[in-house]
Amino acid sequence: MSDAKAAALILDRLGLRPVFRYEKYRTEYTKPGEQGIVTLDETPIGDFLELEGPPEWIDNVAGLLGYKERDYIKLSYGALYNQHCESTGTKPADMLFEAKAPV
Repeated sequence: MSDAKAAALILDRLGLRPVFRYEKYRTEYTKPGEQGIVTLDETPIGDFLELEGPPEWIDNVAGLLGYKERDYIKLSYGALYNQHCESTGTKPADMLFEAKAPV
């Protein structure tokens, strides 16, 4: 049994149920000697840069990228997906990439 399946079984036995699944492709970027990490997340609803680290580091790197604090998105992917569904008139489900037919 995989670690993920074992963890899912434990969570199920604790009475927890999945309510939202999502897929993303993540690329991580770091700079030697710095405390933070920049991630580029490609999701079914768009691409997002995520900055993780001390607040001062986040503000500095965001500024270098041309962003100000007012540009920050602090919502979870679940909340972003619900907003996307509302704006496109689609029914929320799991946020998954469309399956492509084999070539």
